[in-house]
This record gives sequence, C-alpha cells and structure tokens, in this order.
Amino acid sequence: MPRRPARALLCAALFCACGDDEATSSQSAGESSTGTSTAAGTTATSTDAATTGTTAVGSGSMSESAGTTAAPACDADAPLLAERGLITVEAPALGVALDPCGLDRWYFVAPSESTLEITVRSQGPGVTALAAYPDLLAADAWADALTPPLESAADVPALHALAVPRSGEFALYVRPQDPQQGATYDLELRCTAGCERETTRFPLVWVHGWTGFENIGPLTYFFGVRDHIEPLGYPVSVAVLDPYNSSKVRGGQLAEQVDGFLAEWRARKVDLIGHSQGGIDSRYVISTLGYGDRVDALLTVASPHRGTYITDLALGLAPGGVEDALSFLFNLLGAVTAQAQSDAKASFYSLSETYMQGEFNPQNPDDPNVAYVSYTGRSCAAIDFIDPKNLCDDLMDPLLLWSYDILKLTRGPNDGLVTLESAKWGDYRGEMIADHIDEVGQIAGVTDPDFDHLAWYLARVRDLAAEGH
Repeated sequence: MPRRPARALLCAALFCACGDDEATSSQSAGESSTGTSTAAGTTATSTDAATTGTTAVGSGSMSESAGTTAAPACDADAPLLAERGLITVEAPALGVALDPCGLDRWYFVAPSESTLEITVRSQGPGVTALAAYPDLLAADAWADALTPPLESAADVPALHALAVPRSGEFALYVRPQDPQQGATYDLELRCTAGCERETTRFPLVWVHGWTGFENIGPLTYFFGVRDHIEPLGYPVSVAVLDPYNSSKVRGGQLAEQVDGFLAEWRARKVDLIGHSQGGIDSRYVISTLGYGDRVDALLTVASPHRGTYITDLALGLAPGGVEDALSFLFNLLGAVTAQAQSDAKASFYSLSETYMQGEFNPQNPDDPNVAYVSYTGRSCAAIDFIDPKNLCDDLMDPLLLWSYDILKLTRGPNDGLVTLESAKWGDYRGEMIADHIDEVGQIAGVTDPDFDHLAWYLARVRDLAAEGH
C-alpha cells in the first residue's frame, strides 16, 4: 500500500492550510532541542529540526494591528512537540492540557502476545491520538501508525485494542483537532490479554566475554539464559564478537550489531548485559563510539574495570612467570594457532591493569545518560573453606585454580579471573556465589549447587524492567 507523504497527512489531520510543498525535517524521538516548559514534567520542542533554542510553532507569526495581537497561525510541518514521558496501565494521564499548535508524545511499554486497550477522551474540543513505533520521526508516525486515528470530542471516548506486535516501548501521540484552539484530554491504558507476560522497556543485548572454554561459544555463552527468559516476553538479542581480540575491535563489532538490533526491534535504545570483557567492550561503545544516546543501561558481570593482574603477568607488564601465565591463558581459551594467540594477546592487553587504569578508564568516562550497574562472583579453593573468615560459599573450578591463587595472594578475593574490587563499577550491587565460569552457567549448565544462574539472570532482567530500562 503506497504511503502518503507525511506532510500531506499532517495537513489533512490538522485541518489547516499547508501552503507550498517544500521539504521539511522533524525531530526524532531520540533527539532533543532547547525549549520552554508547557506543563510540569514536560518539555516542549519544535518538531522542525532547524529550529533550536526556541519553542517555535513553524512559520506562523504574531502580528499586531490597532494595538491587538493576533493568534499565531499553526504550521502543520512544525507543531510544538511536548515530551510527556511514560504512561502505564496503573497511572493514567488525566486532565492533560494540550497547547494550541501542539503535539504531545507519550511512551508506553507492553510485551508481545498481549493486547492493550488505548482510550483517549477529550474534555471539550476534539483530539486525535495514535500509537507508533518509537524510532519514527514525529511527522512520519502518522503515515506508519500501529493504530487508526482515535478521534474524541465533547467527552465521547475513542478506543482501540492494540495487539502488541513486539515487546518493548511504543510512542503515543495526541494532537488537537483544531490546532488553533488546543484541548484537554484523558489518556488511559488497560491490558485485556496476555497481562502475565513481562518485558523491559528496551531490548536486551547480551555481550559475551572470552570464548574457548569447552562447550562455550558466542551463541550459547550465557548457557540456557535466552531460552529461559525470552518465552516470558522479554526482547532478547545476542551479540557475536571475535572470541578474543582488543576491546577496540570487539567494540566496533558490537556497535554495528547494536545498530542492527535497534532497526530489528524498531527501538530507540537497548540495554547491554556484558560478562567479563563484554562489559569493557560495552563501555567502549558507549563512551568512545558515542552510543550513550542509544544505550539506556549497562549491566556488567565480573568485568575487569580496573584490569586483571593475570594478563599483566602474561604480557610481562608485571614481574612474574610470563611463560606460565601465557600458557595458562592460552590453554584456558583454546588459543592454539599463531593467529589465535596474537588475537588473544590483544585481548589480554585490553584487560590488563596497565591499560585499564592508565588508558581505558581516563578515555572512557561514564555517560551521564546511561545507568551503570555491576555485579561479580566470589569463589574459593578447597583449603580456604577451613577458615570461616574467608566467607567461602562456592568451590573454585579446577580450571581456574592457578589464576585464583595468584590473584588471592596479590589482589585479594576473586572469581578466578577478576577480583571483587576490579569488578565494581557504577552502582555495584553485590556478589554472586560463583566463579568466572559458573557466572554464565558453564560448563554446559553445571554450576555450584547454591547458584542458579538462570534464576539469577531473570532476577536481574526483572530489576531492569522495574527500574524503567
């Protein structure tokens, strides 16, 4: 079905003269421009991207005659866009004042395979509402809407039952039927089917760390986690990066995939969940590559934010047994070819204390628009259980005993590869009863009896949902 030009649709819906057909641009859902407040908790901006620093209403102007001021003529191409925030089933928006020449944008969150009833009721002058994907420009939403226009006037409600097409965030627009007059309206959501299903606001992108342990590969790295949470309704995507390489290389790969996931999900932002180096790669994408406007939250699990001493040893950046450390890490990763070992060394340097503390952290400050949350694991060798002061709950996997002992002696409590102190970043929320392998449900789902990795990750995803991410 051919799409009508957004300008023509705006003109038809706003019932105002459009003038000539010159091309215009509109502000996207993810963009912002300086404007004035039209109501408490809202920000008004012009949808004309060329207008900044003012709350312009397009090309309409004020004119004076005989000491009076005429009302501005509304420009259909640049209605005054007001960002209204999030509306939920539990909290309807009542008595909302819609400015003359205005356009309100709300957001709501819903899981796939559910049905949401959207109701708009005008308190007098009429309004028109519709729902759309949030990645659209405001003007384009009218040409590619998910609902028919909901038209309400004189307190007569208009409603539509939306069969939710995918999990996550949606945009909801409301505008006056008479742009010159403005309006007042109520907006309500009600779930009528699939209400037990769950979702985060933004798609979840899982970012793996080193691969090469037995039975670990990028598609099954977080063992069974996707199969556990996706059926509940959560939007899940899995990044596939080089098994081992520098965070610059892996970060570039992750950025490209984030772009693809945003397009796939029709979303404005994603939440990143990174284990080990995956968390460092994610920080690189946010800070160095400037994706802070496309990432809402970063959850890191046992990521060496201050480096791991084992890699400094392996590269000769710290005094000690270089050959022993290199042999241990190469065997752990399965890096047997010359090229694989070269790529592994690039990864080692990216995670070294020397690089993380001396270069990476100063070059990658946290983005204030992103929520940073961190966890880590804690484990012990068998002999450590003798002393209750060691607070041991998890028995270290034999694969990690060599590095565990070195880190314990030189840096303190750890999970076999990353210390507790190195893993703390942003909002640090505590320890897992797990070593570095158990943390992702390996090997093949066999973890410590006291640690259920599937339940743990589901709890973290529910945290993100409850916190609006």
